[in-house]
Amino acid sequence: MPDPMIIMIIVMLVAFWLMSRFARKQQARMIAEQERRTEEALVPGTWVRTRAGFYGTVVEVDGDVVTLATPLGDESLWAKNTIVGAEEPPFASTQDEEDDGADGADGADSDQDPDPAGDKA
Repeated sequence: MPDPMIIMIIVMLVAFWLMSRFARKQQARMIAEQERRTEEALVPGTWVRTRAGFYGTVVEVDGDVVTLATPLGDESLWAKNTIVGAEEPPFASTQDEEDDGADGADGADSDQDPDPAGDKA
């Protein structure tokens, strides 16, 4: 009869192997899901983020090359595998700034005193 210590070691090694196999399969599923979501996000007009931290809108996808545009309209070429996924930028886009500027352009705020010093002439 084999030593009980050897049987315990064999059982533990099999258990570790099974857990490792499950983790690898789960990781492969997660990577495949992220790649699928990234592929779906690569349509013109979508905001994306690259591994380098660059935010841009997709202009064109040509094979493994993606053309991204900055908020100012400058375009740059990126490898498709550098795109992390669809993500809105953490800053206001130029369109948002134009909208904000148009709302407050009249300058007539009824809540604010036009003479903050309180001097009446």
